[in-house]
Amino acid sequence: MEIFPDLCYNSNMKTLEKQSLFWDIDQKKIDPREHEQFVIERILDRGDLDDLKWSEKYYGKKALKGIFLKSAKKFNAKTRNFWCLFFNLKKSKCLTGLSTQKQSPFWKR
Repeated sequence: MEIFPDLCYNSNMKTLEKQSLFWDIDQKKIDPREHEQFVIERILDRGDLDDLKWSEKYYGKKALKGIFLKSAKKFNAKTRNFWCLFFNLKKSKCLTGLSTQKQSPFWKR
């Protein structure tokens, strides 16, 4: 039996209503199709297993991987490493676009 995205959306709205994911915006105004990148980034950064399952059904693993690669530099190192392993990516691909300059604890003037 094939699961259609609209059926998943209607049967499991809990992910889009989570305060822990969307604390800074009105959850009622989130359109999962229109705000795809934003929703996926939040799920990859702060979601739990149920959120991941919902997003895989709704968007597909290929879309999640694509958004992760596009937005990898937005995630902290621990999160980025986890998703690199999850999507079976080479670390070099996950680090593309990140600054390689060593950070100084003091501001330079």
